[in-house]
Amino acid sequence: MVWKGVIIEESMENKELLNLVKIINTKRTTLEKESEKGTLQFHRIELEDEKKDEFVNKAKASLREGWYIHICKDRSMVVIFRNKMFEFTEKQQDTLDQARNYGLSIGIIKEQMPFERLLIDPYS
Repeated sequence: MVWKGVIIEESMENKELLNLVKIINTKRTTLEKESEKGTLQFHRIELEDEKKDEFVNKAKASLREGWYIHICKDRSMVVIFRNKMFEFTEKQQDTLDQARNYGLSIGIIKEQMPFERLLIDPYS
């Protein structure tokens, strides 16, 4: 079983992170309530288990402030911010709330962190 998630290409300072994943498809769109950022590239990705730790470490180092990447597998989720990450299952609401509160503290709006929905469908 592989990890699935979404990477917004413009969220990264260093795009070499994309070399660790399989890009399933790319969609160009804007973020909720943030059309001033312009059109962004949303990559739906898959990540092999054995690359997860390397991916998380590189993502923490290459993400721009105010962005996150998520990956999910079997109703488990890893939410990665610059220099910080949270890992939880659907039953760990406290950790999910900590991840969302951290995101809010760095300027991400709540509508962009639908973690409960992403646990079920990582590409939604």
